[in-house]
Amino acid sequence: MCMASAAGLGKGIATEVAREGAKVMLCTAEPFKDQLYAAQAEIEAETGNRPETFLCDVNQAEDIEKLVNYTVEKLGDIYALVNMCPGPKPGPFDSFDDAAWEGAFNMCLLSYIRAIRACLPSMRRLGGGRIVNSTSSSVKDCLDNLILSNTMRMGVVGMSKTLAKELGKDNILVNVIGPGRIGTARIESLNAMRAEKAGISVSDYEKMDLKSFPMGRYGTTDEYGRLAAFLCSEANTYIFGLTVLLDGAMTGAY
Repeated sequence: MCMASAAGLGKGIATEVAREGAKVMLCTAEPFKDQLYAAQAEIEAETGNRPETFLCDVNQAEDIEKLVNYTVEKLGDIYALVNMCPGPKPGPFDSFDDAAWEGAFNMCLLSYIRAIRACLPSMRRLGGGRIVNSTSSSVKDCLDNLILSNTMRMGVVGMSKTLAKELGKDNILVNVIGPGRIGTARIESLNAMRAEKAGISVSDYEKMDLKSFPMGRYGTTDEYGRLAAFLCSEANTYIFGLTVLLDGAMTGAY
């Protein structure tokens, strides 16, 4: 089951898992339903495996419960959960009030907790499972002007590491993936903002930015999807409690 999977990284994961023949549930919120159904059709065309879909606002506890119940009813017990969400608004500390902080918490941390809580009974019935929590490379090296994201992503890592120790006895393996700059709409938006701040074109900003990447390019959603598909699979039997960066060696921290 892939949360927030109508586009970008989530769609990349869903595509690779579908390619491996798994039963896949895609979800996103009502405003993005057209994207969701387009993703369903594109994944089927590419892999020959048609995913199921469900409209779910990850900020609403009842929506997550309905999603999990529908998935079990439609596809059977859930073996793998991939938690994803959109990134919260960029900006400095002084620009955010309590409502902004609460919104970031609900979307980027509490939604993951709720989805895991709802899926655990299903995984335990199966005798095991896999949980992958998507965050950001900022968990190793905080990114400027992203204080909401930096804070909540760190929370996901702490929760995941603790949960990995608790769930290992149930053969439920919990891991975190921290993407660096992957070619998605989110990165395009952030690059446009950074280019404007620097007073240069987006093209010039990206040329400058890519100088710090050993391969001279951003990552792809396919590359991200393949990593997540492995961590979600039965081929992974002993890797858990880990935060894996997919960042093309961009991050200086180990």
